[in-house]
Amino acid sequence: MRKQKFEQLVTVFGGGGYIGSLLTRLLLDQGYGVRVFDNFLFGDDGVKDLKHSNLEIINGDVGNVYQVTSALKDTNIVIFLSELSGKRFEHKTKNDSLFRDSNYIAPSMVLYASKEYGAERFIYASSDCVYGGMTGLVYETAIPEPVSLYARLKLRMEESVIRAKSRIFHPTILRIANCFGYSPRMRFDLLPNTVLRDAIYRKQVSIDSENTCRAFVHVDDVSRAIATCVRAHVNLVSGEIFNVGANNQNLTRRMVVNAVKKIHNDFEVKIIKQQPDLYDYKLSCKKIEKLLDFTPTWTIEEGLADLKQHLTSGDIKDPYNDKYHNLPPLS
Repeated sequence: MRKQKFEQLVTVFGGGGYIGSLLTRLLLDQGYGVRVFDNFLFGDDGVKDLKHSNLEIINGDVGNVYQVTSALKDTNIVIFLSELSGKRFEHKTKNDSLFRDSNYIAPSMVLYASKEYGAERFIYASSDCVYGGMTGLVYETAIPEPVSLYARLKLRMEESVIRAKSRIFHPTILRIANCFGYSPRMRFDLLPNTVLRDAIYRKQVSIDSENTCRAFVHVDDVSRAIATCVRAHVNLVSGEIFNVGANNQNLTRRMVVNAVKKIHNDFEVKIIKQQPDLYDYKLSCKKIEKLLDFTPTWTIEEGLADLKQHLTSGDIKDPYNDKYHNLPPLS
């Protein structure tokens, strides 16, 4: 990183990922110095063409203490996005220790190293999946009911993050809804993106639990929400938990398919009969709207229309490639 004057230095763990690659660009645009720390397990598409005098990119492992502490030098704000994500990975492997190491042990080390090395803020990207088996409209005050190992580890990490708060260390937790939309580091293992891809390329989509409800939010809006927390007065975010989603985008799977049909309707729908999804709730995002004046800007139709342009223009080569799914090779 060249010697430049910037507002503050933000280290983004997972800065080359689906959310991180957009967040990195946004923070640079807003005048921050940005240090991306990523192992680029799914490739470096997210940042490989990104050039900026206030950007430093480190290819590193969050489990390596030396690499982590080196990356934290002079850091004011730490954003942690770097974990193995989702139940698809959990279902594919029975290696619980790998999941625990990546999603609890390593993040815990980064958290306490951040505090020890003088960072002032720590923003942890959690998931709305911690609400688990709840039904109805859920608020941040609800007692979580995680139903998967992934969700349980997220909740344990949340507890560690809140306990780390001190007079000079200010952590924030974001419980992020299911993402969709285009990112430089693209993912097609997310329901709206998968449905659109299959509708275009296979002319058939398959869904199960068509009437269960989940919360959705565009990936660009998630990056904006994180940046909003970075800019917010510390008294508004220190020790706080915020749901991140769109109040008008609590949708069933069938509603997601219908949204795709509005922009591309040449496909058939196959309903898979299986055990109902345990997740069936709506997310309230009034807290972040009232306290931080944050509201999403993308509707699901707008986000999918934008993604369709990227798919049909040839920007995305081979959308069925494994690199577009958060499933690393398993030993």
